[in-house]
Amino acid sequence: MLPLQVLAQDLPSEMPIRPADRERLAGYHAAAGDALLQALSEGGGADLDMMIEALSGKALPADHAVPILAGDWSCRMIKVGGLLPVTAYSPFNCRMTTDGGFEKLTGSQRTKGQIYRDGDRLVYLGTGFIAGDRPPAYAELPEQADIQADPQRLPEVGVVEMVSQTKGRILFPSPQLESRFNILLLTR
Repeated sequence: MLPLQVLAQDLPSEMPIRPADRERLAGYHAAAGDALLQALSEGGGADLDMMIEALSGKALPADHAVPILAGDWSCRMIKVGGLLPVTAYSPFNCRMTTDGGFEKLTGSQRTKGQIYRDGDRLVYLGTGFIAGDRPPAYAELPEQADIQADPQRLPEVGVVEMVSQTKGRILFPSPQLESRFNILLLTR
């Protein structure tokens, strides 16, 4: 196995991020706080328990996270705040490649993109799309997102956190659809 610092450099650091998505990242804590307050005050049951499980565990430093990203993952979307306090979906299949490529392979709402190093954090930039579509790369999306477009292709931005070799998450502040904050729980 290569030393961590060598593997950590394999992820691109030149992030082609759109201004609107940079703003979403800047509002990460506000979006998370609003969504969590709604989930904790109005939500309950198994969906709330799943959200708490997904957020449990301290994120590894980026240099320790990068070497364990690659592989097949079970991924479970948890939508927090917005239309409903909290909703956890059944598990889907996801895959990360050694160069930081990421794709949600099953389910009706999918995402495909790239993980970048942004200082000490890992950031996901991708295209959200509906199963059966062949989405363009994030950098090729129109400047203005249109949730009414057909086919629906939306920019997605998230913070990637690995907790261990068997658990991680991608945290999406202010997603374009339905919720205030999304958590994609990764397990294997």
